Amino acid sequence: MTTSADTAEAAAEAAAPAAVPAAVRARVPVTLSRVRDRSADLITFHHLPDPGEHFAVLVPAAPGDSAPPLVRLHSECLTGDVLGSARCDCGPQLDEALRRIAEHGGAVLYLRQEGRGIGLYNKLDTYVLQSQDHDTFAANRMIGRGDDERDYAAAAAMLHALGLTRIRLLTNNPDKVRELRAHGIEITEVIPTGVYATAENSRYLSAKAELAGHTIALLQEAAA
Repeated sequence: MTTSADTAEAAAEAAAPAAVPAAVRARVPVTLSRVRDRSADLITFHHLPDPGEHFAVLVPAAPGDSAPPLVRLHSECLTGDVLGSARCDCGPQLDEALRRIAEHGGAVLYLRQEGRGIGLYNKLDTYVLQSQDHDTFAANRMIGRGDDERDYAAAAAMLHALGLTRIRLLTNNPDKVRELRAHGIEITEVIPTGVYATAENSRYLSAKAELAGHTIALLQEAAA
């Protein structure tokens, strides 16, 4: 028997707005020197599940290449990507991703999630604590933030909007694999990035491997 509570619940569900799928907002062809002077599309989006101005760099596959596209989810790192900071491996990982998609086709999703989601100023505050011998995750907690505040719902929505639902994923981070699969993205292969160790980031890389389960093969100590 249908109760008044059932009726009210059904009415509330009917009245709730349906989620609007993400869609491409603009597609701008640009020749990129960091993609071996190939033309790539810079793509923006409507209706992503968070307000970040995330975008995609899309490079078409070579004719006859039937492999699933290579995809990298790259969280913004101004200090590493732009300034070349030796305290992280973000800049070299971005260069590797761009180089690989130039060869094979695919996409870099550039996600505006600075400092694992805590923002630039907070990240620089944690640098002070890391200089006092705290690891990167402990430093986040000491300023009242989470170890990693990112999620990848927006990345999954971007891939769905681009029709890239069967991919090879370039990552060392198991969270990215789990979340994309939970959002309906088929990952046929997980390809680890290179190890870009320096004297300044070796402890940071070790923390990611030991505390967050990143697949980083730390085969040798960074040069002193």
